[in-house]
Amino acid sequence: MAHRFNVLPEKVSGNPTPFTFHVPEEKLIEFRELLRLSKIGPATWWNQQGDPNLGVSREWLAKAKETWLTSFDWRKHENFINKFPNFKIILEDNDLGQVNFHFAALFSAKKDAIPVIFMHGYPSSFVDFLPMMEILAEKYSPETLPYHVIVPSLPDYGLSDRQSLDQEMTLDRSARIMNQLMIELGFHEGYVAQGGDLGSMLARMMSARYKECKAFHVNMLVLNEGQEIPSFEDLSPRDVQTLKRTEAWSKTGLAYVLEHGTRPSTVGLAISSSPLALLAWIGEKLMEWTDPRNKFSLDQILSLVSFYWLTDTFPRSLYHATVIRDYIGIKPFPTSMEKPLGYSMFQYDLAVLPQPWVEELYPNLVFFNKHPEGGHFASIEQPEAFLDDIEKFVTTVSGLFKAE
Repeated sequence: MAHRFNVLPEKVSGNPTPFTFHVPEEKLIEFRELLRLSKIGPATWWNQQGDPNLGVSREWLAKAKETWLTSFDWRKHENFINKFPNFKIILEDNDLGQVNFHFAALFSAKKDAIPVIFMHGYPSSFVDFLPMMEILAEKYSPETLPYHVIVPSLPDYGLSDRQSLDQEMTLDRSARIMNQLMIELGFHEGYVAQGGDLGSMLARMMSARYKECKAFHVNMLVLNEGQEIPSFEDLSPRDVQTLKRTEAWSKTGLAYVLEHGTRPSTVGLAISSSPLALLAWIGEKLMEWTDPRNKFSLDQILSLVSFYWLTDTFPRSLYHATVIRDYIGIKPFPTSMEKPLGYSMFQYDLAVLPQPWVEELYPNLVFFNKHPEGGHFASIEQPEAFLDDIEKFVTTVSGLFKAE
């Protein structure tokens, strides 16, 4: 059904071609053999406690390995990915050379459809937005869809790669490529940027640097370097409780950022040496960063980790190095204070800004919604609520887009 939305816009100037994702059977056989031979580490006091503050437990890892080997069906998840129009496009960049770029899309037949680019973060992929795309494909036809929905694999993530490795993939370069993608798809007159996690940083950067980005919506927002913490007086008890939880997490859950950001070569090589190592490293985040009342199933976790393994994503995708080097504790993150901003705050995200603070810090805020459910992976955890916010925000800013 979703493949009805595969007709490219008239003004496309690039060379996107349809793409079907298929992992060769030999790679799946290799994966299963590596997993079978991967050793569960010895029992220790820490890994027997079942305390998420200590990381994944030995018992959970052993059960997950057994399920991964015996009953997990990768082809089922691969088929779901291929339900949607997928494309590859070659992008030329002055620094990076040729980038073999991937994106999924739902293209509208409406002349006044508003382009929206959705950008994932870590440890995520474009797959995070497929539940939302499924809802859209059931809700609209190509003739009624109000948007062009563009869902890329971030540069060096998933199904996007490049020929040359002479340059580091920085946030600046990634944002430039994202903007270039939208231009080559024919959206040079304007688009909306949306993102969470690293995607939220890219959306903010694109809002500040590219005129084609007319508005931006994020589902993660943090204080900029140099911004003073506003008063707590106007906050509700729930907001204060949420801030205390995120402050506690920042003291106990940020070790991975320092490792990714300061030793990306070591951690990339170590974690990509074994499927089991990758499952422990990413599985921890997929369990901890969600709403504790509605956690991912083991099948969901295994599918997301499998995608990282089967696309060799992890060692290529450690953008945290550029975040730490260029922005944390050094300079403000580029963010437009004029273009319309929308922010969806999900209660159990890792880093949040309460509404009174956002209103004080961002005079261009035109949409805010606080959700009592959902965590860091909002587009998977709460796809209906996530999409509803996007539709309301795009309606709010639709006056910036003129129909021809």
